[in-house]
Amino acid sequence: MLVLGLDTATWLTSVGLMRDGRVLAEESRQVRTGHTDILLPLVHQLVSRAGVGLSELDGIGVSIGPGSFSGLRVGLSTAKGLCYALGLGLVGVSTLEALATTVDGWQGRLCALLDARRKEVYAAVFTRDQHRGLRRLSPDMVMAPDELWPHITPPCLFIGDGAEAYQELIRDRYGDAARFVPWADCHSSGVAVARLALSRLRAGESDDAATLVPRYVRLSEAERKRRQARSAPSGPAKP
Repeated sequence: MLVLGLDTATWLTSVGLMRDGRVLAEESRQVRTGHTDILLPLVHQLVSRAGVGLSELDGIGVSIGPGSFSGLRVGLSTAKGLCYALGLGLVGVSTLEALATTVDGWQGRLCALLDARRKEVYAAVFTRDQHRGLRRLSPDMVMAPDELWPHITPPCLFIGDGAEAYQELIRDRYGDAARFVPWADCHSSGVAVARLALSRLRAGESDDAATLVPRYVRLSEAERKRRQARSAPSGPAKP
């Protein structure tokens, strides 16, 4: 089974190609002005380097969040367009779960963190052991870094650019019970997305492309302001 994975949830545009659990090729580029102009050319470069055609694909996986709102929309719309054109199954993948799968050699709790700006992080907690593999212990969440503590049982491995951004705060809380992997060595990618998508496609599962939407986890700034405006008290009643 040949699966393409797309990840546009962060400042990295990443695409990966897997066949039956084996990585065929991957390409990544840092984003400066957005994912739109990079993603499709990167996909074509990827399949060309792997020596396959888009018509040979059996399915596509795409990161649906949390992450950059605009990046998620670009990735999902591109994945949907390819799936409609090629008649393929589509699988939406959690960015944080894809990030968690990139860890090698760690047994125990791990916390995947992405910098959500506004002094917040996107977070999800997992555990990993050699018998049952990776298991999720929490939903995808957004919160201030110091609101993580009730969800953490040390020792714990912290990964992602959110872990790097708040490493000092986490170390102050947990000391040597907090472990870290540099973002450069452990980040979500098209390959990680393809790997998770492949697992679901093998089981005969896929998502409905017509209804699949990004998982933002928190409100956009515009939505937040609209809700604030609706909940604001009205002026004094007229006599």
